[in-house]
Amino acid sequence: MSLLALIAMLAATPPEFVEKPCTDPAIAIVARCGMVEVPENRARPKGRRIALNIVILKPASGKADLPPLFDIDGGPGLAVTKNAGFYATAGTAYRARREIVMIDQRGTGGSNRLSCPELEAPEGAYRPMMPVDAVKRCRESLKGKADVQNYLTADAVADLDAVRIALDYGKIDLSGLSYGTTVALRYMATFPDKVRASLLIGVAPPSAMPPALHAPAAAGAFALLATECKADAVCSKAFDPPADLDRAMARLADGKAELAPEIFAEKIRSLMYQPASARKIPWILNRAAAGDLSPFMAATRPSGPSPFADGMFLSVTCAEGLALMNYGASAGAARRTRFGDYRLRRQRAACAAWPIGDAGNFLGPIKTNASVLMVSGGLDPVTPPAWAEALAMSLPRARHIVIPASGHIFDGLTGIDTCLDPMLVKFLETGDLAGVDPACLATMQPPPFATR
Repeated sequence: MSLLALIAMLAATPPEFVEKPCTDPAIAIVARCGMVEVPENRARPKGRRIALNIVILKPASGKADLPPLFDIDGGPGLAVTKNAGFYATAGTAYRARREIVMIDQRGTGGSNRLSCPELEAPEGAYRPMMPVDAVKRCRESLKGKADVQNYLTADAVADLDAVRIALDYGKIDLSGLSYGTTVALRYMATFPDKVRASLLIGVAPPSAMPPALHAPAAAGAFALLATECKADAVCSKAFDPPADLDRAMARLADGKAELAPEIFAEKIRSLMYQPASARKIPWILNRAAAGDLSPFMAATRPSGPSPFADGMFLSVTCAEGLALMNYGASAGAARRTRFGDYRLRRQRAACAAWPIGDAGNFLGPIKTNASVLMVSGGLDPVTPPAWAEALAMSLPRARHIVIPASGHIFDGLTGIDTCLDPMLVKFLETGDLAGVDPACLATMQPPPFATR
């Protein structure tokens, strides 16, 4: 049975929003909180139900004359309601004339979070990722609270529309980050008449099938970072990132540092996600090449529990990434880069121990008449601008803009509040792509390269 048929079958018992006190006093004044119950498995509507955790930020002006904005976070595995504080404070402009709706995607946050403590422990920061024995223990621990095969993107899309119905909204706007753009795109494809405008940041089209292209994307971003270092008077004089990475990897390969070179490379890849940490990489690599791992450890050691719901991450990436990709081609492309196929090998082994759900029409065409603005970072190591550029060409009302100095996210850049936010707010208010003026994006600057 198709997703739309299942939703129609449930229309006789429409979902209901049940208000509850907001647990965060900092947002209680400007928000209302609650839940909407949905079936875990829509083919079995009388079975287990999930209470979706919802925070709704009220319009700052006191009046909503624009469609509500549904904000969708990435990961997969991140809970979006943790970001409510942004809209309550620095992000007030986004809700000047509308409500902001934040739903913890099923399997995250307060929506039956699929936690894997065995995988989230900070002390395991430098062990091989996703140990199979820990994955198996997590699978067993979740059996009593979830069928992990029902925590995929299609389920999240149906949940999002259930909340729209429960809140009695007509058309809505969407804002998605990273994997959140995947959900937004599939929602627009499933409900093409329900979205007016959509803002997609760090675009991950379903066809990307993470982590299929993680290594090539990282290699491209690393080459750009090295070019920037070479063009910088201070960085070029002190560092040679490609040579230092090769030397560091060779030094670690002797086994004396008790840190596998492939784990080192994966952590360096992650540091490229944001300018604030990316600009430390040349210095970190230089010190690692000399045998000093302390800057690397300081930049990569977790300070607390992981914010990711690793069980939900596995459910999505196993069914919609590993199960759908051409593994041989992806691994071959990865091995031709400095970052190798480590991530692919580890996730394939983990997915072999995880129940795989039915991805359904996940790779189906994206067709929408919504106004879609896509924003990429010029140095994005995981969702390169070429992906958004190609997708924009296939949609009738889409535009793609690039922040040259940004990575996957903007942290560390200047001009976020004076250039980027006003531009995005204006688009979300008007839905007018022609009125987007990206000229100031070139003035957004990262921190200087670190030298100590």
